Amino acid sequence: MCKTTELPDGKAVEKKILARRVAVFNDNGKLYGIEADCKHMKASLCTGKVENGIITCKWHHWKYELASGKCLNVENVQLKKYEIEIEGEDIYLILNF
Repeated sequence: MCKTTELPDGKAVEKKILARRVAVFNDNGKLYGIEADCKHMKASLCTGKVENGIITCKWHHWKYELASGKCLNVENVQLKKYEIEIEGEDIYLILNF
């Protein structure tokens, strides 16, 4: 997916894999792998604000918990989350489409 050196605190790295956008977010050194498209209008969450385990979409301010993918604005809306493996400086997402 990416290198640890490419992912500073408060940032994300996004990749398109098999026509899906996925991302790894760094929140205070904790890494989270989730779907990269906001469920509202498919905007990339990677340009949003990462703070206290929450990603806020830049466009319409929908908020998601990074650990669970749960939307905090609309009930029963959830982003798909992915497990992460780190080997040296390499970050891998375990994709289970």
